[in-house]
Amino acid sequence: MVVTVPDDGGAAAGELPVDLTRFIGRRRELAAARQSFERARLLTLTGPGGVGKTRLALQLARDVSRAFDEGVRIVALADLQDPALLGHTVNAAVGIRETSARWQLDTLVEYLGDRQMLIVLDNCEHLVEAAAELAAALLRSCPRLRVLATSRQALNIDGEAVVPVPPLSVPETDNGWQRSAAAAESEAVSLFVDRAASVVPGFTLNASTQPQVVELCRLLDGIPLAIELAAVRLRVLPLSELSARMGDRYRLLTQGSRTAPARHQTLRACIDWTFDLCSPAERLLWSRLSVFTGGFGLDAAEAVGAGGAIDRDEVLDLVAGLVDKSILTRVMEAREPRYQMLETIRQYGADRLDPEAQAELDGRHRRWYVALAERADADWPGPRQMEWLERLRWEHANLRAALNSSLTADPAAGMRLAYSIENYWLARGFLAEARQWLDRLASAGQEPTVERGRVLRLNAWLAILQGDHDVVPRLLEEAAGIASATGDPLLSAFVDQTGGLLALFRGDLAVAVERLEEAVERFAGLGHRTAEVHSMFEVGLALSLAGEGERAAAWHRRCYETTTRIGESWWRSFSLWAFGIEKLRQGDVVTAAQLERETLELKRQLDDQLGIAVCLEAMSWIVATEGDAERAARLLGAADAMLRKVGMALDSIPRLWAFHLQGEDTMRRRASESRFRSAYSAGASLSTDAAVTLALDGAAVQAVAAPSRRREETGPAQETLTRREQEISLLVARGLTNREIASTLVISVRTVEKHVDHIMSKLGLGNRTQIAAWVADTRDES
Repeated sequence: MVVTVPDDGGAAAGELPVDLTRFIGRRRELAAARQSFERARLLTLTGPGGVGKTRLALQLARDVSRAFDEGVRIVALADLQDPALLGHTVNAAVGIRETSARWQLDTLVEYLGDRQMLIVLDNCEHLVEAAAELAAALLRSCPRLRVLATSRQALNIDGEAVVPVPPLSVPETDNGWQRSAAAAESEAVSLFVDRAASVVPGFTLNASTQPQVVELCRLLDGIPLAIELAAVRLRVLPLSELSARMGDRYRLLTQGSRTAPARHQTLRACIDWTFDLCSPAERLLWSRLSVFTGGFGLDAAEAVGAGGAIDRDEVLDLVAGLVDKSILTRVMEAREPRYQMLETIRQYGADRLDPEAQAELDGRHRRWYVALAERADADWPGPRQMEWLERLRWEHANLRAALNSSLTADPAAGMRLAYSIENYWLARGFLAEARQWLDRLASAGQEPTVERGRVLRLNAWLAILQGDHDVVPRLLEEAAGIASATGDPLLSAFVDQTGGLLALFRGDLAVAVERLEEAVERFAGLGHRTAEVHSMFEVGLALSLAGEGERAAAWHRRCYETTTRIGESWWRSFSLWAFGIEKLRQGDVVTAAQLERETLELKRQLDDQLGIAVCLEAMSWIVATEGDAERAARLLGAADAMLRKVGMALDSIPRLWAFHLQGEDTMRRRASESRFRSAYSAGASLSTDAAVTLALDGAAVQAVAAPSRRREETGPAQETLTRREQEISLLVARGLTNREIASTLVISVRTVEKHVDHIMSKLGLGNRTQIAAWVADTRDES
């Protein structure tokens, strides 16, 4: 596609997206922004929609990223409509999982603390007051934090530096564009030529095309979005016709409102013109698709966009037409066909809807996402869990929109959506956001329905995990009353299962085992596989904590056999984790380590933040038992940091907390206090990938110790790597940076750099990619 849309869906939340097209021009703005950052900790890039604020902010962030030890985190706000969720969105971007049902500023301030980080708040204009308050509070409390914002208006807080983002430069005189050098120096011309060449291979600026291109860019006032949309038209119009039609269209706008900026008129005219080029069906679908936030799948477009003048079978061709016209862009990173709109274009389409049509589309959108959530729930106990987690991650903004619209239009539908994705809330670490939605839905729909009972029960379950036990009895009591009044056996089983979990957390293990064993049989009878295997895991954990190892092992084996048969991974991995702890309790350290490594591999595939955290915790106990106190301390630091982010209160499970204290005591006894603290601190700063690598690869160095047969056969003799070099080569192969390796091994970055140089010299290799290939070869041959 020609129009570039920063796509944060393909990357992890908060990471800088990959550029899909060349960044052109903006030298002056980049220089001004860098200078502003030298004297201010808050910089806001302002300008009209479509002028390129986001693209400039991302380029600036890349340019200055090396100055921030903790890196750059992107907070994309275009799809966020509710100011109440701003804090949650920032937390997710920086890597925090809240520890309470309500977002708390203190949690974010404590996490950022003295970290040297750049946070980019992108598209603040519709949340300007909330964004300003948050930015001011963070900058007052976090001395090494800097904030880069993009907005159509300044945040207007103390200490803010504002850099206006103008349109791209165009030749200033009527005659200047006739000189090739003047045209080549124009940013707008350069942008058009670059994008046009991707549409019409071989397109260049020459004596014939130069006058028309320059005139076109001047008519478009150098606005990047307008230029990119115009360049796409070369697919259907020759340059001469394009320039003539565009010129006529924009000259008509010179009689518009005297108070509106000319480039606003121009941008509107550009989109108007693109709208006019669409067929009536394309225009209608464009407007209908504006109901989506954060993009949409083709199946969603067919369900929501069809109807009336548009048959369902027509939607695919109409979507293709909108892609060709750059109204839609294809999201290449998604597993399924997925599309998105620039926010300016989406808002334009929404403006074409009357209130009645908007309400109808909101209803279609809501019904589609409720049905999607229910399909995910029904299909969860099977082999497609990873696919569903990925799909729901892509749809997070739409799920929020559907939940929000349900609050006033259909609370029961919102309730079904919220409890149908309970495993997604848990996997992504969105416990606090989930509880906020559950509270709001319960307030919106107070009839004693089964849906309300399910919401109350889920809220109780999440509260237990967060250690917020005081609210649980009230929630379960009301849910139990609804179950009794409605006679719903599934709700009744869920209430009793959650009561068993509360007993487990409180240490009343006999009650926990009794209730959870009963829950297994009840769920089995009702055919609810997910809840059945969930309860199996909990029974095994409760029995293990109660010291009944043989019964615990039997339940974990039953869980493993059941989940393996149906292809389920989520609760199987938790059961393996608990079984590993049981084996450690029995003194079988080797088997315990094998089980925890198997669990970590599954958790990494699922991207289960909570699961990874508890596995790292268990691995720290195992490694401490094996005698490597410093590595154990690093794993403990990583586990504790992740558990705080996720919001899981491990100390609320007394028997597990005893394992934690015992492991920590072992580490402190076998290492000096200063070495323990240093290693623990280093572990707490590790990324998730680096922490998992530390846990999985700590005992795998021997896999690269033997010389490779390929090296012996194909090249001159090479020196054998030292043990430390073997460790570092393996971490390089995992994709860790020198800084991450240094943090993992508790050595300096300079030392890592020297080791990497030695590795390449000894092995006759030229770069890190070749090191990774060498490690893969040696593993295959060992």
